[in-house]
Order: sequence, then structure tokens, then C-alpha cells
Amino acid sequence: MATEIRTVFENISGGLVMLGKEHGDMSFRRIAASDYIAHFREYKPDILALCEVRMEQKDGTSAMVELLAEELALPYYRCCYQSPSHLESGTYQGLVVLSKYTIEQYFTFSLPNPRLRVTKPNGSQWILFDKGAQRLTLNVQGRRLTVFNLHYFPFHHFHRRMNEVEFAGIRRELVDILLSRDHTPTIITGDFNNKGLPLQAAFPELFQQDRFQQAVEVETTVVGLHEQFDHILYTPALLEARRGWAAPNYSDHYAVIANFTFRD
Repeated sequence: MATEIRTVFENISGGLVMLGKEHGDMSFRRIAASDYIAHFREYKPDILALCEVRMEQKDGTSAMVELLAEELALPYYRCCYQSPSHLESGTYQGLVVLSKYTIEQYFTFSLPNPRLRVTKPNGSQWILFDKGAQRLTLNVQGRRLTVFNLHYFPFHHFHRRMNEVEFAGIRRELVDILLSRDHTPTIITGDFNNKGLPLQAAFPELFQQDRFQQAVEVETTVVGLHEQFDHILYTPALLEARRGWAAPNYSDHYAVIANFTFRD
């Protein structure tokens, strides 16, 4: 029987719980990490990829990640600091991938930051934080699997659109990295922040010649919006997607979940 690889991605809002009902409502409260863990345990991930993970230090130190690894039996993980937290002062946020499978290779990259600024209705000043991605090579029972985990810029929060000519270079840089030609089975997880654009329109190169397909297509993955920001993509020539769905829990983003097997 083919080995199924359950992959879960979520933007977890610093491990907080969303109180508002509309996208952009920054009303959150603290909860125990065990509450998120209870949800993730229901999903039974072999690979758990997250963004906006709470970190105590810029080196990626995260008590929440350590607890996730222990409680979910995902002993192999890599953390990537991205920015100060916009939700909880004195802490940081970043990316993490936790895995049941050993990590053979790992690197990170940052995208060029246009440093946009905006004044919010409450008078607060927002500056666009750095974004980027992780790339991991996992050993899945002797077979190599590449996993990208990313968080793209939320241009819409700055009253801009991600497909503006000014940002074409940023988008191109991400596409070039995601389309690296090592011909291994590949999964991409991420919050693409593709407000107002289907992902196929925002990043058409990823879907040309059937290079990648969507494993999860749903009406929404964001509280208060009928749009899908959060995605799991895969190489259909090398992987088969068995099931894909989204599930709300505490964040302002839903978890997206998909099962994969290797093609022979």
C-alpha cells in the first residue's frame, strides 16, 4: 500500500485566537498552545507547515514549536524568523516546518521588501514586514520530497495590489525559486495573500505546463472573506493528491489539509 503523506498548512496568527468577524480586525486574545495542538492532533499531520508562528528570539527559539514537536510526534523541524510580531509586543513571528521525516537539506530566502507604509483607521502606523520562504528536502522512507513553506506580502493591507508593475520583480524572484529544476516531488505550502486574484492569475507560471496543481480548492480560508489566501500546491507528475480540505480553528486563517502519495 502506498504511503500517504498528510500535509497541513496554517497561518496561526502568533498562536492567538481571533475575536473579530471581519478580515483585518486585529482583535485577538492569548490562548494556550495546547488548544492549537488539540486541533492539529485531529488532522494527524506528517508534515505541519505554519506561518506567523510565535517566537521568543530572532534566532527562531519558540516554546510553542518545541511543544508542537513533542505533542504531535513531529521531531524534525526548522524555524525561520521573519519579523517582530504585529499582534503581541515583545515577541517575534516567522515560519516553521515540522516533520515526521528527517530533514536532509534546508535553506531560507527573503524577498525584496518595498517597505510600504500605511496609517490605519486607529492612527497606528504599519510598515510592511519582511517575507520569504523555507525550502526543505525530506527523506520519506528513502525517497526525497521537497517542501517550500512561504508567506507572501499582504499588499492589500497597504491599499495596493500584488499584480502592480512595481512589484513584478518581487513576484518573479519568488517564481524563479519555486520553479527550481531539481525534478523532485515538491509540495508548496503558503499564505500567498492573493486578495482579489485567483492564485492561477497571480502566479500563472506555477501552473503552466501542469507544473503545479492545487491540492485544496475551497470557497475561503480567511475569516470574513470569500477568498482563498492559503494554498497547498504539488507536482502532479510526481505526486498524487488523495484528498484536500480546509478547517477553521482559532486563527483568522483556516488550516488547509491534503494527503499525498508518490507516483511510481
